[in-house]
Amino acid sequence: MGQQRHLIAFVLLAVYLTLFFQLGDLPFIGADEPRYARISEEMLLAGDFVTPRLEGSPWLEKPPLLFWVQALSFRVFGVSEAAARLPVALLGLLCALAAGGLARHLAGFRAGVLSVLILCTSTLFFIFARAGSTDMPLTACLTVSLVCGYRAAGSRNLLWSLLSGAALGAAALAKGPIALILFGGIFTVYFLWIEKLEWHWRHLLAGTAAFLATSVPWYWSVWAENGYSFFVTFWLNHHLARVMSDLHHHSQPVWYYLAVLAVGFFPWTPFLAGSFARLWRSRTGAGPDRSQVFLWIWVALPVVFFSLSESKLPGYVLPVVPALALLVAREWDRDPAGETAASRPLRIQWLMLQGLALLMAAAIVYMSRYHYASNAGLWVALPLAAAVLWGARESRAGRPERAFLSLVGGMVLAAAAAFSFLGPVVEHYHSARSLARASQPMISEERPLVLYRYFHHTALYYTGYQATREEVPSLAHLRLYSSQHPQTDYYLLTKESGWRDLAALEGSRSLLEEGNLRLVRLPRESLTREPPVSPAAGGEL
Repeated sequence: MGQQRHLIAFVLLAVYLTLFFQLGDLPFIGADEPRYARISEEMLLAGDFVTPRLEGSPWLEKPPLLFWVQALSFRVFGVSEAAARLPVALLGLLCALAAGGLARHLAGFRAGVLSVLILCTSTLFFIFARAGSTDMPLTACLTVSLVCGYRAAGSRNLLWSLLSGAALGAAALAKGPIALILFGGIFTVYFLWIEKLEWHWRHLLAGTAAFLATSVPWYWSVWAENGYSFFVTFWLNHHLARVMSDLHHHSQPVWYYLAVLAVGFFPWTPFLAGSFARLWRSRTGAGPDRSQVFLWIWVALPVVFFSLSESKLPGYVLPVVPALALLVAREWDRDPAGETAASRPLRIQWLMLQGLALLMAAAIVYMSRYHYASNAGLWVALPLAAAVLWGARESRAGRPERAFLSLVGGMVLAAAAAFSFLGPVVEHYHSARSLARASQPMISEERPLVLYRYFHHTALYYTGYQATREEVPSLAHLRLYSSQHPQTDYYLLTKESGWRDLAALEGSRSLLEEGNLRLVRLPRESLTREPPVSPAAGGEL
């Protein structure tokens, strides 16, 4: 009993440190987080939970599930980065519990615990579980739907079908029809493989009814409010076009997701080899285990589908990570002393992991050094390298449980170090929060912050959308802007390259500097005179 309590405490600590620790310390980064948070704020203020809006105008690119849960979180906890990310982290926890529940059903309590720990310490999973974007809500709801759909197969209990259909409807509200495509594709291939439809017609009817009841009301309501605009923006532009074209400029090579998963499922990637080898060997004789076939189809179909798509982003392949965690958990759950300890294939897997760990550690240190924070990178890289090397040692000594715990502990420590030490570096170079907030007393809607040779959605968000909606790309455009918007002086946010332009103007003054960004004050009269053109000043573009 005491050992089990220690295990539960260890799992809770690992989940907390990977999913919830310092959740709100990092500012919004990228284009999606600040934009989605703003939409959720406007939804809460307007009380309109049908049509998402950005700056008062309909924003129909994504369904509303993320905005609904963020708006609820904002209402309870107030508007903040932590409140925006908390619902996503909770959905990540739900995803881990659903995967653990299926592992427990298939192989017992130990496999369920291993699945939760493996999933929460997978790099791609805990990164997206801490981001205010639509990828984790889709993954969590789709995982619940697939788990319940699998449990419904061959069962007389219609509750599994109802839960599966409702979760699939929630997945369609998280990111659109891709949820239905993935769910239908996975089960279609699985039933063709086993040559049997394991759902009774009552299951199909119950699941379909739950799916329609969950998803159709919003789609019908938003269509009624927005009509043709919803069809063009949502269905054609942001769904069909993403698959069929590179309209949104996210083109990548066909092998892109293999590389994403090799790094994103670190440190567990090499241990997939054992599961795949077992599947391959089982094609003769009694045949493969059905659950293993289902999990590999869960992995393969989304990877193939998104690899053939013209538009590729790392988060698209996130729904396969729970299945990968289940496959690796079942390998670790097998009798290591009698089957895999000190075996040649296992030694090869550990060698692969050591090589991958050293490459990742070197990359982290190099990137941190580029941002003048190599010490911060070392705090992240050292736990990774030490955990993998120590785990390999424990595995060779025939102590697989210690090897597993060393990997989990190393990833938890590395993740916590990344949140603590690399977070400020990310803020300085990938978010405009500090300088945008510092500019707020000096700007207004009539006197917005000018984004000169620089644009970032965080600059809009953290100024309360009191910034130019596009970058001003050159001095010529800046003079044109000043002639159309006469002011005594202007406050500009720019990078170092832009500051070299502005420094040549008489009266320009750099007020604050953070990372590669500067907040600059520029008198209007300095734009009425032509500056001398010199290589140091950079000239006009």
